[in-house]
Amino acid sequence: MSNPSPDLLICGGGIAGKACALALAQSGLSVTLLGARPVAAALPSGSYTQRLYALNAASRQLLDQLRVWPHMPPERIEPVRAMHIRADGAQLAFHAQEAQAEALAWIVESDAIERALDLALRFERRVQIDPAQAARLHRLPAQSGWQVQTDDDRALQAPLLIGADGEHSLVRKVSGIAMDTHDYLQRGVVANLVCAAPHDGVAFQTFADGGVIALLPLAPLQGRSMVSLVWSAPEALAQELLALPPQALAQRVDAHLHGLRAQHLGPLQATGSAAAWRLQRQLARHTVADGLVLIGDAAHRVHPLAGQGLNLGLQDVQVLAHTLQQRPAGQALHDPRLLRRYSRARAEQVLALATATDSLARLYAAQSRVPAPLRALGLHAANAFPPLKQLLTRYASGLPYLA
Repeated sequence: MSNPSPDLLICGGGIAGKACALALAQSGLSVTLLGARPVAAALPSGSYTQRLYALNAASRQLLDQLRVWPHMPPERIEPVRAMHIRADGAQLAFHAQEAQAEALAWIVESDAIERALDLALRFERRVQIDPAQAARLHRLPAQSGWQVQTDDDRALQAPLLIGADGEHSLVRKVSGIAMDTHDYLQRGVVANLVCAAPHDGVAFQTFADGGVIALLPLAPLQGRSMVSLVWSAPEALAQELLALPPQALAQRVDAHLHGLRAQHLGPLQATGSAAAWRLQRQLARHTVADGLVLIGDAAHRVHPLAGQGLNLGLQDVQVLAHTLQQRPAGQALHDPRLLRRYSRARAEQVLALATATDSLARLYAAQSRVPAPLRALGLHAANAFPPLKQLLTRYASGLPYLA
């Protein structure tokens, strides 16, 4: 006897896909999650993995609601209590205390988030986890949903299909939704470093000739104070940085500590090799289609200088779950009016953040036509106007955009 079709299929087993499956299942829907595999059973004891995220208040709220946050190791989570941004001799500083917030963000490893999601999904009976990948998709006739052919030659179908399958999304391609892409010709170079003095929960960022350099505070491990480097570097420089031995890279970062006004952290020590990924802005022209929704990187990618990429994906999940849960009795999950309601609810934040990060990346690019003194004046003005800083902090939290 065959299993009944689920209410919806999710293609993509990353953080956004797993969180979406859990959120929709907890709202009473039956879900099949394709392409999900559990992460490593344990995190390395003496070091951090390279993929870390700065979760905002909205993302933490979602993970709390899903009962995931309490299962993440607290000793590996670092609250960001302040952020100091410097460029052209000017400074813009944000403090959680001034914003009456617990923290500006929380720095968490990707694997720690996924392990907690895996644990929660293990006990969610409404979620069927299928490790197979989607190979082919097609729309069923008479608005009866989508069929997915897996790479092990099985056919699955559901009334609603959610694409959480990343920047190269098969769901997006098959649906015919176009993606507007801008390549920054940069790579985000990441590495974890031991610092010589405590960072006190402060994140440091500077716009330099060699790109945007950020040091994010990490929770101490084995008594060592640590930071995560995120260097958005032009392609040639990125390749040069990646070719350096780990300690030589740490010394290159040491040379920028003065510009970051973080001299007290040096000298820095390497804890392992660096990694990198291409930096692009990608925006899908539509996030919904006939019986289909795109979330996370399948729908949008932004420059990492504001650290909001994953936050956007998790807020997609939160708003989608709310929209589907609040639908009138008898309204189908794939009703175009319902999906358009979700799309409208997400459009403002995604466009605003993509525009803001893109504008900043271009403003401080080497070829920028805006004179440095004028840029410095703008930064000084923003720093001297507390209501503006409070507003920026509020919107960076993601809370105003939730349904």
